Amino acid sequence: MRKTVIQSVLLLCISTLAFAQDELQAGVDGSLDARSRLEEIRYLDNEQPRELNVLVPTIAPEEIDRAVLNRLMQDIANRPEETKMELAINNNQMQDIFITISNARSFINNSEMANVRAMCNAWNNSELDGDPRYQAALDAYNRRAQFTRDFIARYYRIVLMDVEAVLNGPSLVRFTSYMEDRRRRMATSGATSWGTVAENVTSGREAVDFHCRRN
Repeated sequence: MRKTVIQSVLLLCISTLAFAQDELQAGVDGSLDARSRLEEIRYLDNEQPRELNVLVPTIAPEEIDRAVLNRLMQDIANRPEETKMELAINNNQMQDIFITISNARSFINNSEMANVRAMCNAWNNSELDGDPRYQAALDAYNRRAQFTRDFIARYYRIVLMDVEAVLNGPSLVRFTSYMEDRRRRMATSGATSWGTVAENVTSGREAVDFHCRRN
């Protein structure tokens, strides 16, 4: 009798787990539909969608070329022979590429202080109260940060042209393939962006309080 009861309980548990697994499955590849699940969580037990607390924003599209080229510079420094073979380049070409990217890296900064200054100016000059005042400050930060990202994207287009100028037919084809592959990897790698977290009021309130509130 006891054995029969235990078997029944085990069958019930297995059935429940199997049902839960079926509920979680999405798509033929077995992966979860993250976007749908995110929306479910946002609306869970709430009539209005919740504002998610963003901990670390993922890398912006405008930052990808800079990140890929900086990674190439690291590859040249750490594994020069493999990089030469991968790109079909010689020592002189590799040195020129390294110097070009290194100079760009030294020239570009993220202007984070300017972004924070814009945020605090908006906060201090605002006549709003509560969340609208926080939102106005975060909007100012994001506008200034986007200006910087746009500049970085335009600048690194020129850097790419300088790198391509030292390459010939086969090496240029290899380099173009390298950039396309690394861009895809970087966009899906979970690499993080720089700067203050200012995605929304929930995630950015602490940043405003830390930088801008003095009383």
